Amino acid sequence: MTSLHTTDKSARGGIPRKLVLGIVVCLSVVLAGAIGLFAGPSANAATAPGNGWVRVGHLSPDTKSVDVRLTKFSGGQTVYELDNVTYGQVSPYKQLPAGRYAVSMTAAGAAATSKPIIGASITVAAGKPITVVVYGKNDALKTTVFEDDLTPAAANSSRVRLVQAATVSKTVDVQTSTGTVIAKDASYGSASGYAAVGSGSWTLDLTGRDKNTEGTAKLQLASGSINTLFVLDNSKGGITVVPVVDSAATQATPKGGVQTGGGYEALHPGADVTWFGGYSAFEGQR
Repeated sequence: MTSLHTTDKSARGGIPRKLVLGIVVCLSVVLAGAIGLFAGPSANAATAPGNGWVRVGHLSPDTKSVDVRLTKFSGGQTVYELDNVTYGQVSPYKQLPAGRYAVSMTAAGAAATSKPIIGASITVAAGKPITVVVYGKNDALKTTVFEDDLTPAAANSSRVRLVQAATVSKTVDVQTSTGTVIAKDASYGSASGYAAVGSGSWTLDLTGRDKNTEGTAKLQLASGSINTLFVLDNSKGGITVVPVVDSAATQATPKGGVQTGGGYEALHPGADVTWFGGYSAFEGQR
């Protein structure tokens, strides 16, 4: 069982909890093994003036474990490292000074000087949280930045959005069994807006536009929490959903979260992603 380790220049973080969610006909969300469930910043992590927040997700179904590095665009100093990141894992948020950074993925265990599988330059803005994801099949990897809105939800409610990264269906609908729509016709590579959903236990209905892309999932939402549902491929050619708690009501959240609204595409003005090369390092190793 692989694990995701985080490293910064001042201290080494602990190993996050993991979340495994299986789907055949019915999906069931459980806490276990290989897929990460990471909350937002801790209660003691107030946002310093001029800082923003970054987290990284590995959403490529046929790309093996990778190491991720964030470096300053000017000078190349490494400010954040993630080791042995597997499919479906999303890192904790990392607070960084505003500015431009390079994000790169290399094969797990490869030398730091190895040519990256893929990489991008990103802009961290003061007071704004972002999620950087790599998605798509290994021979056509893409990098996208999502602007996150971590404004706390009202009491007895939660806020939920969808990131559609499943390669087996071009669009996906997700709603609760009572008819509350979380996302409709969510296109591949996009994020939905945030939907308000009452806290507690829910059953989600998942509907893709292609064969074998329907199912249900059990979901537990904490009062006041903000959550992202990552829609991914499962091992049987269908879709699965991995819920990640972005921020809980008992935790301090990054200040100045971006109001995303509804129905916006994943890459939108302000995200500021720039490609910088990359190639398929895993060809012949699958």
